[in-house]
Amino acid sequence: MNFFRNRSLKQLSIIIPGAFLILILLEIFWLQNRFSKTESVQYQIDFVRSVQLNNERLSFQINQLQQGSSLQPATLSLINQQELNLQIIETGGRIPGSDIFLPSLQRLPKITYRNLSELWIAYKKKILELHSKGNNDASAFALIQALSLRVSDWLTKLSDDLYDEAAKSRNTQTATLVVIIVTDVLLLIVLVAAFHRLVLSPIKYIEENTIVHQHTHGLTQNEIGSLAFQVNEVIEQLRDATDFVKGIGEGKLDMDYKAELDVNYAPGKHKLADELIAMQGKLKSINEEEQRRQWANEGLTKFVDILRNANDNVQALGDKIISTLVQYTGSNQGGLYVLNDDDEHHKFLELISLFAFDIKKFQKQQIKLGEGILGQTFLEKETTYLTNMPEDYARITSGLGDSTPKSILIVPLKVDRDVYGIVELASFREFEPHEISFVEKLGETIASTLSSVKVNQKNRKLLEQSQQQTEEMRAQEEEMRQNMEELTATQEGMNRLLKEAQEKETYLNNLMDATTDAIVAIDREYKVVLRNNAPLFEGFVSQGIKYEKGYYVLGLFKQEEFNYHKGIYDKAFAGETVKVTKEYFGRKYSISYNPLRSNTGEVIGVSIFAHDETELEALKEQLSRKQTGSSEGDWRLAEEVEKTFRIQLEALKITQEEIQPNRQ
Repeated sequence: MNFFRNRSLKQLSIIIPGAFLILILLEIFWLQNRFSKTESVQYQIDFVRSVQLNNERLSFQINQLQQGSSLQPATLSLINQQELNLQIIETGGRIPGSDIFLPSLQRLPKITYRNLSELWIAYKKKILELHSKGNNDASAFALIQALSLRVSDWLTKLSDDLYDEAAKSRNTQTATLVVIIVTDVLLLIVLVAAFHRLVLSPIKYIEENTIVHQHTHGLTQNEIGSLAFQVNEVIEQLRDATDFVKGIGEGKLDMDYKAELDVNYAPGKHKLADELIAMQGKLKSINEEEQRRQWANEGLTKFVDILRNANDNVQALGDKIISTLVQYTGSNQGGLYVLNDDDEHHKFLELISLFAFDIKKFQKQQIKLGEGILGQTFLEKETTYLTNMPEDYARITSGLGDSTPKSILIVPLKVDRDVYGIVELASFREFEPHEISFVEKLGETIASTLSSVKVNQKNRKLLEQSQQQTEEMRAQEEEMRQNMEELTATQEGMNRLLKEAQEKETYLNNLMDATTDAIVAIDREYKVVLRNNAPLFEGFVSQGIKYEKGYYVLGLFKQEEFNYHKGIYDKAFAGETVKVTKEYFGRKYSISYNPLRSNTGEVIGVSIFAHDETELEALKEQLSRKQTGSSEGDWRLAEEVEKTFRIQLEALKITQEEIQPNRQ
């Protein structure tokens, strides 16, 4: 126990767990070794069983020899395998076909194995002799069978011996485990007792002394001894702190902790004392702040009564406000300026109330917005506080007369962001922050009252304007009624024009679809804007070409034809009329490209007319073949075809004339 007593808790916290950990590791290693041995013996037993099974298989194959069969290669292989297995049982090694390693035989199993080995050698020898001499000797077969039985018996005995070894190993393992558990329990009891004596008892002793606020002495100079010393210090600090808090509770906010309680006190040494002294300062600040808040509340109450009793006389109200404000804040001079916005284009600050001023000199004072400190404060809408001004500062930039104050306070009277006036105070001392805050809050109340007065004045003006506007609206109502009648007539005319345009569009579409010729119009981006339902377009659609509105017409052509066809369109865009002949879907078309112009003459698109000349060409060819000797019926047929062609050309010409103005 002295070993533990002479060590620090930190050292013990390293030594004891380390020793205990080493002990546990040794125990685990030993148990693992015992478990491994027991498991190895079990593997030996299983392997012996497999060898015994092979022996039975070998005996069965020998019996086959007695029935007239010859010794097979598989039997020889089995004999060799048994030979190898017996060597593995004796010397140990890896079991064939697995990752398991067997140990060598020990003690009694090894003696049994020697007898087994001798029998196996004789057994193997007789089998090989029988194989070399032939298999007709009945006595040899009987001897081999007897040897096989004896080998099997000794394998069984070897298995039993291994069982005994495994049982002994398990018994030893169990006994050792019990010893380890008992040893660990005793060791834990010793450690708990040492922990109770060296740690818990001293801590309990410190706890009991701390409860009654007594110092603790006589402990070992370790961590607990240091803890006792620190607790003694804390108890002493608590005593001083209790006395200090008691004094503050009695209202002694100026009590000196170092002088009256702890002469050794130094900032940062005792956190509790530091916090209590900081609390003392905060309480003093709170007390002073409360006095300032009470002063501000009393002042606001006084001015609320003044403003509540205000009448429509702004001059009298301003005199009462400024005189009371100067006296309550201890100022020497004061002025109240109100925004005069009667003229929207000429606004200025007007001095309506004075206190301690040369009234005759300043009674008509007016200040432009942005002029001097007052005008700038009005525009900036923020309080201005000036100290230590030059001798001539007040006379140059302020309206406070010829005196030179030490400080000037200028507060805008505003509600939200609207400023209704300025309060200006001057004093031969500097204003305290709480006094400035009080004047700012009071400025909101004064501004609200001024706002109400100005709103009332504006309401009266608005009422007068409303009456005047009512008369004007009556006159405007009659004029509006007349305008509505004109608008109705105009709307009816527009509806008629719209209906005519729709009918004209329907007529144009029907006219375009009445011909089998292909008609299409494109814009300057080579995109379709209009087409009829001609067979040519149906052929494009059947080919998967979406020749619809918005289709890029140059997409019809291959790369080698692209520039040629683009040149035709560009000529039409340049104002030329181009005519070409082209074949689509096995039919010959006469195509005309015509520029479409706007009202100003600018080319805005191209109209394309494609006429199918296949039938006409066929007729011409037929007529040329029958120029001589043709019958009267053939000439009539030619006249009918020519007549039909002229009608289609006339329809095509009309369609061109209709499309041209519509595109414009």
